[in-house]
Amino acid sequence: MIWLAEAAAVFAKDWRSELRTRYALNTIALFALTTLVVVSLSLGPLGVSGAERRSVLPVLLWLILLFAAAAGLPRAFVHEEETHTATALRLAATPSALFCGKLAYSLTLLLALEALVTPLFLAMMQLPVERPATLLLALLGGGYGLAAGSTLVAAIVAQARGKGTLFAVLAFPVLMPLLLLAVDLTRSAVTGDVPGAAGAVVQQLLLYDASVTVAGLMLFPAIWNP
Repeated sequence: MIWLAEAAAVFAKDWRSELRTRYALNTIALFALTTLVVVSLSLGPLGVSGAERRSVLPVLLWLILLFAAAAGLPRAFVHEEETHTATALRLAATPSALFCGKLAYSLTLLLALEALVTPLFLAMMQLPVERPATLLLALLGGGYGLAAGSTLVAAIVAQARGKGTLFAVLAFPVLMPLLLLAVDLTRSAVTGDVPGAAGAVVQQLLLYDASVTVAGLMLFPAIWNP
């Protein structure tokens, strides 16, 4: 119960701070909507053929989500260093509870982003979805993996100089397998591929999510308390 209270306190603190400043919310929403408008004006529903649209547009959707998340999620730990509250957090919460609280904050922020961007993307690009349940699994599994990987990388780069550049460099190898799986599963949802093939991708995506979570819980104490 103490561990849960610590994680919940970190989660609530991050959201109170975010609702006070709205830095990550404004950054993520502005980046995502701007990119979405540019993509829709450049390609549009008639910009490419039907077969190409079903293959290319899932990639563009996840690129929008990735770069929007990269613009706002690193603030989860950078803000602690800038406001000099990191020391207080080290004393107030155990590393695992702190990691899970930050992960829950990043996950809810990403789910809100997906809930905003995905319907707009599908409507503006006039992209039909043959299997909505598969798309939902892709968004949930991919969103969790993106939040977990970004939280771990953000903790690593928070105490370094050149945080923005370093985050992009370190996040690329960590998130690349996730993006490939999420794009593949989203493409299966759009094209209506064989359920068995999509099921194998779902298993790999869940395995990735579990692996990143375990790695985060194991590595975060050494990262947070060097």
